[in-house]
Amino acid sequence: MHPDTPPKLPKNYRLVYDVVLAQPPGQHAAAGDIYAEARRRQAGLGHSTVYRALERLRDLGLVHEVKVPGTASALYEPSRHGHAHFLCTACGRVEDVDYDIPTADIVALNKANNITISDVALTFNGLCQACAKP
Repeated sequence: MHPDTPPKLPKNYRLVYDVVLAQPPGQHAAAGDIYAEARRRQAGLGHSTVYRALERLRDLGLVHEVKVPGTASALYEPSRHGHAHFLCTACGRVEDVDYDIPTADIVALNKANNITISDVALTFNGLCQACAKP
């Protein structure tokens, strides 16, 4: 199986995955927004089905759950490596920032602290371009 090919998913889970994949690059959606779009595409879809699908897709590594301090709820995006997040402290917008912590830094942190880092979630805070305008 190609690494970008998801495993066989139940029909409703595939629908939720398709909704997340349809987001424009760099966009993040709350579970409620994903539910609304999935239900628009398939009437009668249950709220709990969407939440279970998002959990399963996250566990499979197909969807990234973004928990940004300062936001009301988790956001979801297609999984991709090499980026962090930026939270505008004025308007609350969350944006992708191209950034990847070098592997050597992770190895050094593991060794220096006698730990094993399995995941990194990095968020920068400040003002977005629109909010920074005088």
